[in-house]
Amino acid sequence: MKGTTMNAQLAVIALLTLAGAAYAQTAEAPISTAINAEEGEYLVDGRGMALYTFKADTQGRGASASASACVDECLGEWPPLVTDATPVGDAKVDVSLLGTLTRPDGIVQVTYNGWPLYYYFEDVAPGDIKGDDIEGFGEDWYLIGPQGARPGKKRDDD
Repeated sequence: MKGTTMNAQLAVIALLTLAGAAYAQTAEAPISTAINAEEGEYLVDGRGMALYTFKADTQGRGASASASACVDECLGEWPPLVTDATPVGDAKVDVSLLGTLTRPDGIVQVTYNGWPLYYYFEDVAPGDIKGDDIEGFGEDWYLIGPQGARPGKKRDDD
């Protein structure tokens, strides 16, 4: 049993490493926004892929640090937006809301308004927002708007 758990953890680490390499945010690909007729304006990466937040995460505020609750199997469905540089945004986002957190594995994840940012594995093309307002891994997942909350809604709206 212990070997199976170790193999699963190694598989998740390998997946996260591959996802991180594929989704690394750099100065050449700033965070921007896209618009959906039903959901409104939401954050995207430099390739136009939607970015999400996890309600179970800890929002960093003031002296309180951001923290990700998405670990292990969760990372297979919700790869984090990672960076090896200072995250940047274009004129459509409030760059003062951009930040980072260091995950326990040492990978640096991008945050917005203190919320860790993720992709959804079923989004395969710009404009896909299949991960919005769904429950997974014990809590809800949402798009994040340029104001730092759910597009057009308060953070706690269901």
